[in-house]
Amino acid sequence: MIVIEQIEDLEEGYPFPAVAVGTFDGVHLGHREILGRVVRRARQEGGTAVVFTFARHPLEVVNPLKAPPLITPLPIKRDIMAALGVDLMIAVGFTPSLAATAPRDFVNTYMVDRLQARFVCIGYDFAFGQARAGSPELLRALGKEHQFELDVVPAMTADGQVVSSTRIRGLLARGDLREATRCLGRPYAILGQVERGAERGRWLGYPTANLAATGDLIVPDGVYAGMVWLKQRLHKALINVGRAPTFGGEVRRVEVHVLEADERELYGETLTLFFLERLRDERRFDDPSLLRQQIDYDKRQADAIFSAFPQCSAEEWALLPERPVLSYSRFRVST
Repeated sequence: MIVIEQIEDLEEGYPFPAVAVGTFDGVHLGHREILGRVVRRARQEGGTAVVFTFARHPLEVVNPLKAPPLITPLPIKRDIMAALGVDLMIAVGFTPSLAATAPRDFVNTYMVDRLQARFVCIGYDFAFGQARAGSPELLRALGKEHQFELDVVPAMTADGQVVSSTRIRGLLARGDLREATRCLGRPYAILGQVERGAERGRWLGYPTANLAATGDLIVPDGVYAGMVWLKQRLHKALINVGRAPTFGGEVRRVEVHVLEADERELYGETLTLFFLERLRDERRFDDPSLLRQQIDYDKRQADAIFSAFPQCSAEEWALLPERPVLSYSRFRVST
């Protein structure tokens, strides 16, 4: 998949561009239906499956105080797009100038002049241009004018409720990983670079890889069963999000105990973490030995959760793409 960050860098000559347009934060089930339609149409026409999206959420420019944390960091979003068969991803920075662009000018500049779109697919609630004045009805009329076809995907539902990025953020903020996974079609994932910590976990018998907790980390403080992509394979992991209150910590961090791995080899590495299920709240223990007993119990709980996930043979893993999200996107939480 080709990825460009400046629309000016787009080269001409892509055959039959079929274009999905949207923020696609989370790349949830509704987004995946849009992307699937674009990819199928591009393949039918011998064309190019294109995504026009944004590197960050548009509200960071339009209304910063109401800007939500990202569900899916751009590198992970990129990997999912590639896994779904997208050929070209245009991930531009959302700017005040772009926010002030009239809907008709947005279509003329990006969909027509730059992309020369022949097929455009959007979600039912898609809005575009200045003050979000552009509607699916306007885009359909402009499609007739500029000879591109428009496909509008209706709302997708899970358990009778519409799947949306807003709903998923709410589920994650409550620690409801199972329902969030159903809506996303895969476990919630983050990226982080391993930093040096106090090495208290090693003294407890549970050494950890330590990552900074960014503003986009949505899940609440607590202990989670998870997976980490390391050395070209997935490892089971216990993940603690919080401030280590037993040791008087103040800074929110992510501590990852990777089963069957040596965290001393991970300093400076970028890890992809997958959150499978929340085990408990983070809490303070009067004695570190009590914390160790609790972690022993957490691990036993996590083992039951890990057993609910599909296992791949070495041969199957060898056939999967290298990036973690590409292989893990096919997994589901058992109900």
